[in-house]
Amino acid sequence: MILAVDVENTSTTFGFYKDTERLYSFGFLTRPYRSVDEYTMLLKSVTERFEVGALKGAIISSVVPPITEQIRQAVEQVVGKRPIIVGHGLKTGVNIRIDNHTQLGSDIVSNIAATACKLDKPFAVFDLGTATTVAVVNEKGEMPGVMIVPGVALATDALSENAAELPHISLGNPVSFLGKNTAESMKSGSIYGTAAMIDGLIEKLKKELGFKTLSVIACGELAEKVIPYCENEIPIDKYLTLDGINRIYLLNKRERKE
Repeated sequence: MILAVDVENTSTTFGFYKDTERLYSFGFLTRPYRSVDEYTMLLKSVTERFEVGALKGAIISSVVPPITEQIRQAVEQVVGKRPIIVGHGLKTGVNIRIDNHTQLGSDIVSNIAATACKLDKPFAVFDLGTATTVAVVNEKGEMPGVMIVPGVALATDALSENAAELPHISLGNPVSFLGKNTAESMKSGSIYGTAAMIDGLIEKLKKELGFKTLSVIACGELAEKVIPYCENEIPIDKYLTLDGINRIYLLNKRERKE
């Protein structure tokens, strides 16, 4: 059994895997002030349902550097082995062709590692979280680059904070395409606007990169709010990043047997 950990800006998720099968997962809000002891207690409370000795290894993907070390120490205490940290130098199953590999977020790396096993190439992964990221892999299995866009919630919050007459809103299903009051107009603009951006980017990617077809998948905490409003049929995989983290472990630790 392997423990995969996905540390995102908003939430942290722990997943237990047997080879490629996800047996169980749980998550909580990411909080930088939690101590190593707190993370250890949280993790132990869940692993009590398993035989800890069955955990053969662990891997962590983190885009929140201030808490990476706390998570690493907690995982090592519970698993009894030093976890792998997703980063430059690990096998991913994809040829990453960007200027500086160390600048590529480990969540993006994990997304493409998982998608390479799920979709035909070429493919694009839309991850809707604090930022909306777009990662593309071509027919040759190469990732030529990435797009990073302010996330829909972040953009809406920024609009509220910088426009005196616009309120803070919670994202949800728009009542109509055109809002009839300020809050509904902001909600409609945020959801439909982001959905239209995604549809437009899919067509633009095919045109710019010369793809006749393009497989697409979405993930991230805000995917379920936006993707249903896209014109394209885009499957949502809420565990895509976590599955990719586990996939990277398997690619780099094949000699370990369950």
